[in-house]
Amino acid sequence: MTPAGNPERPARRRSPVLAAGAALLLACCGLAATGATGASAAPAPVSQPVNAPSHRGVEPRAANLCTADAAASGRRVRGALPRAEVHRRLDAQAERHRTARGLPGKGPIGAPGDDSRVKVDLHPAQGTAFKEFDGSDGACATQSVSRDVEVTEGSTTIYTPTLYPAGGSCVELVTVYTQGRATVSAWDWCRSVTFEAAVPIDDAFLGTYTDGSTAAYTGRVVRTDAGTGTWTAALYNHTTGTWDELFTQSGQTQGRTDGWDIYELYSTTDPSGTAYSCHAMAGLTFESHDISVRVDGGWAAASEQNSDTHYDQPDSAFHCPDRTYQMVSEYDHWKAVG
Repeated sequence: MTPAGNPERPARRRSPVLAAGAALLLACCGLAATGATGASAAPAPVSQPVNAPSHRGVEPRAANLCTADAAASGRRVRGALPRAEVHRRLDAQAERHRTARGLPGKGPIGAPGDDSRVKVDLHPAQGTAFKEFDGSDGACATQSVSRDVEVTEGSTTIYTPTLYPAGGSCVELVTVYTQGRATVSAWDWCRSVTFEAAVPIDDAFLGTYTDGSTAAYTGRVVRTDAGTGTWTAALYNHTTGTWDELFTQSGQTQGRTDGWDIYELYSTTDPSGTAYSCHAMAGLTFESHDISVRVDGGWAAASEQNSDTHYDQPDSAFHCPDRTYQMVSEYDHWKAVG
């Protein structure tokens, strides 16, 4: 999702340094879903579902999975929903937010300007913004998930954390909380401009895509074919030690060409002036660490050389008096509570 109140995106520039480290193997199409077909696989059982404590923060690991040498599995993310179910669950939010960004209306809800839509008053963001360089072709992070977020009001949608690499990506990888639902989802920025893939945050997800000790998954979005402009979102599978594909799309982005790993939400305020999102997220930790960027196939930690905070809005924009936020390490680790 595009953060609100954005400054003009930074001018393109060449990277001052080449990113260090070996390049990750490129994700392949294999049996994964694509924007054209939206094929899906049934959830695979796990032997011991893990109920990871969703209120805990992300504890940094000794090894950064984003820069580790792990292969693409050639398989789709386990438990990913059929495309029709993704649209049934998420299209309403997508349509409303598309209108807020001034993009053309699509789907059954109607065209922009339909007064029947729920008004979205708040759209704040904080976190890491990726500068655009020639050769920008990926981003990765370990991001918190929670099963305790309780969205009770229809205009509130929480996209926290959400990851979108610089370089004109076709795909954004989004942790999505809506009324009664929590998913890790993929937004198509090149064709449909809506959600096209999702996997529920449930026991099977936690048992496969977290390490069992922290409620956090590692996700990446990388360009897998420069010639066709193909980008792929994948999740690190802790059972196999490989990357499983969630969604792939090719074309030309209708979004931005800089990027982000941020805390973002849409909401309204209650009669007291407190955001409904504040009630939904109260006391919970939302965090992203090991935030990494890829330039010309080489990975590097997010730092002042490749990132800044140009999407940040003041704390007051969240209308949540008890919420706290800090950039723990510039710019590869941020943390918010509430």
